[in-house]
Amino acid sequence: MNITVIGQGYVGLVNSVILASFFHNVIGLDNDKNKVATLKQGIATIKEPNLQSLMSDAKDRLRFTTNAKDAIRPNKIVYVAVDTPEGKDGKPDMTNFNACLDDIAKNAIQDTYVVIRSTVPVGTNARAKKYLEENSEHKFEVISNPEFLSQGSAIDDMLNPSRVVIGVTSKAGEDLMLQMYTNYQKRKIPVLVTTPESAELIKYASNNFLAMKISYINEIARLCEMVDADIEEVAIGIGLDPRIGRNYLKAGIGYGGSCFPKDTKALSWLAMDREVPLELVRATIKVNNEQPAILMHKINSHFRSLSNLTIAVLGVAFKAGTEDIRNSPATAVVKYLLEKNAYVKVYDAMAIENFQKEMQRHSRIEYSTSILDTLKDADAAVILTDAKELRELDRSCFIDNMKKPVIFDGRNLYKPANMAGTTYYSIGRRTIK
Repeated sequence: MNITVIGQGYVGLVNSVILASFFHNVIGLDNDKNKVATLKQGIATIKEPNLQSLMSDAKDRLRFTTNAKDAIRPNKIVYVAVDTPEGKDGKPDMTNFNACLDDIAKNAIQDTYVVIRSTVPVGTNARAKKYLEENSEHKFEVISNPEFLSQGSAIDDMLNPSRVVIGVTSKAGEDLMLQMYTNYQKRKIPVLVTTPESAELIKYASNNFLAMKISYINEIARLCEMVDADIEEVAIGIGLDPRIGRNYLKAGIGYGGSCFPKDTKALSWLAMDREVPLELVRATIKVNNEQPAILMHKINSHFRSLSNLTIAVLGVAFKAGTEDIRNSPATAVVKYLLEKNAYVKVYDAMAIENFQKEMQRHSRIEYSTSILDTLKDADAAVILTDAKELRELDRSCFIDNMKKPVIFDGRNLYKPANMAGTTYYSIGRRTIK
């Protein structure tokens, strides 16, 4: 099939490459000239395992452009994969999405299938169809096909999805999508066909449930510290119940990124707009917003003053294996340390450049290229990302390099029993002194 994908950000580029790897011919459209120029050279513009190699393998079926007319006119299947960032009061900002509708309406020269991969409020599909047909002489089938990609595993998530959700209003649209994803059907991957409204809500409800599990285990971690229980043991015991499962029961400093914070607020906004307040969702947001302060309190309680102390910050990405710092709890922690007049040394294997841009120039921030350099002569170490290279650190790295090995572990990377010789704080577990 011949397909256009509007938006070559994280979701759009992954979709373009995977669809091309399924032997479809894909035109990727984006209004960022620099990004498109890089993509035309065959270079992936985001860091994601296996993306570059797949992109190279599928290069003969991939084309990129900034010209909406050139991208939309040739193809009767158009994917929309632009971001819908958080707006006022949590309401999604649909500016980019609406611009896509304008481009499609102006440039479509045939009846067109519009497949929405963007995360959009319930009812968007119906609104999009109405708008397109009011502003074009052609007919449009608007299909909801929400993505369930996780950063750091996006390629595998799309090649081997847990399920495929297709929201359609016609048999023709259903048949088209089933034909497009025949690869999944052959491998017995569940394909759920629903109404567009159900498909739209499935995406929000899924992300909100996962965010709720994170906030729940973080609340239980707070209680663990008061009753001398170990949150790691508690989480294992909970997760062994197959009705609950082990995933997303890792206590820490809270969730971040471009999805959970945005999607929880968006669902809360939608519910309030429809006068159906979702109290669990609101509580999930509240707990997560408070969670970085738990670690800050531990730091502040240990030191009488942070003024002129040197704090080593290990990891600033919201998730290990990514360069993404959007809504990262690390940002709040570092800003707190700076407000307390500390010197901060920062290390992150992938996200350091983005973090520098976020923090701009600051006389009290030093950026390091190695973990040991970051720890050298530091008064304390604060761990904010669950990175493999951090998990593999031996306690001697802290003991041998720091002034005094005082560690605040916001990701529970180490077993307290293995941290003898250090002062070791973590989340929901006993402190080692």
